[in-house]
Amino acid sequence: MLKVSKELENQESEIRKNLFLVFIPIVIIIAFISLYQSNSIEYNKRKYEKSRNEEFHGKVIRKREEGDYVRAGRFVLLNSYHEERVDNDIYAKISVGDSVIKQKGKDSVYFFFKNGQFAIKDYNKFLRENYFRLLNE
Repeated sequence: MLKVSKELENQESEIRKNLFLVFIPIVIIIAFISLYQSNSIEYNKRKYEKSRNEEFHGKVIRKREEGDYVRAGRFVLLNSYHEERVDNDIYAKISVGDSVIKQKGKDSVYFFFKNGQFAIKDYNKFLRENYFRLLNE
């Protein structure tokens, strides 16, 4: 019985060692790819251009939260069946029936409220700043 237990411990130790030797290179490769992508001008340009060329518009037909904590995602569903994430401050102001417009080739999203007020938010700020930062390096 002691011999079997010792052999099982040795096998378990060998399995752990082999798993470690397999997963460490995978983690290193994934980290390398992630680092390369986040610092690649072409990749960031494609992301920025894709976001910039996105277009949507419509009236809000539903609001949705992913949770009741501060950093939870807040979304609005438009009558064009497009769901868009919005900032917390806009989510608090917007209601069903308000209009949302994002034009193709623009960075701004326009929110028109039923009470006559409106708000303009910079939709691509992070992507644009990251892309321009890489261009200037």
